[in-house]
This record gives sequence, C-alpha cells and structure tokens, in this order.
Amino acid sequence: MRATISVLGLLLLAGAVSGAVIDADAATSQNLNTHGSTCKNFNAAQALDIDYLTSGVRTIAGAARPVICAVERHPVNGPSQSFFVDGSNSGGASTSCTLSSFSNAGVFRDSESFTSGAATYDQFVTLDPVDLFDYVSLLCTLPSNARGVLFGVTAIDN
Repeated sequence: MRATISVLGLLLLAGAVSGAVIDADAATSQNLNTHGSTCKNFNAAQALDIDYLTSGVRTIAGAARPVICAVERHPVNGPSQSFFVDGSNSGGASTSCTLSSFSNAGVFRDSESFTSGAATYDQFVTLDPVDLFDYVSLLCTLPSNARGVLFGVTAIDN
C-alpha cells in the first residue's frame, strides 16, 4: 500500500513538473467559431424551409427566410468586440445580417447590420459597447432557393 502511494506521488510530481510551462496568452486569447448549422429558423412556421449542411445553413424556400444564431464568445472586458460573419451567395443573390448584443438582464446594447451580394463574404463587424457578460446573436435573412449559405460567425477575442 505504501509503495503504491509513493509511486502515485512520483507520477503526479513528474506530471506536474513536465506540464508546468503554460502560455498564458494561449489560454486567454482564443477566437470562437459558431458554425452556421447551429442557427435556427427565426419564425417557427418556417422550420421546414431551413436546410442544414456540413458547411452551414441555407433556405430551400421560394422566398428569403431569416435564421437566428446564438454567438459563442469569451466574456471579454469591452468596451467593444469584433466578429467575422462568413458565407456565400450565388445567382446574384444577397444576404442581410444584423449582429446584436444584450446585457445579461436582456437590455439591448448595440447592433450592426450589413448586406452582402458577394459570391463569398467574410464581413468584419464590431459591436460597441459589449460588456463582460453580454450575449450576442446574429440574425440573417438568407436568399431564396438555396442561393446563399451562412457558414458561421467568429468572435474575435480582443
């Protein structure tokens, strides 16, 4: 029994010594990606119009449809936070999005909107203010007939 404890103690000590060097920036400075397939239909009656792909989300309806995404983010200590919204359009279609922040009490803080008709877009958006415990959502209107795919949104850990 005593030998088992000693061996266990040595193994724990060896593990602690070998793993003691940790880059503090690596632990605190990481961007978070939210995949487009995690987005949901914004209107309940349009659930069957939304199509989920390995690359993101789109609508297969004959009219544009909105989707809403809960954006994962590290609780950075503002006053602002930046994001990249990524997607694609085809056949002359365009996608419109609004990124919004809300306090942990549900109070609106800020929103920024954009529309892109680019074949692929990587839209940079900054919300100011965004506080330590705020929540962020992305509401996008996707073009009809599968002519646009929302790949996702990246929260930049600034």
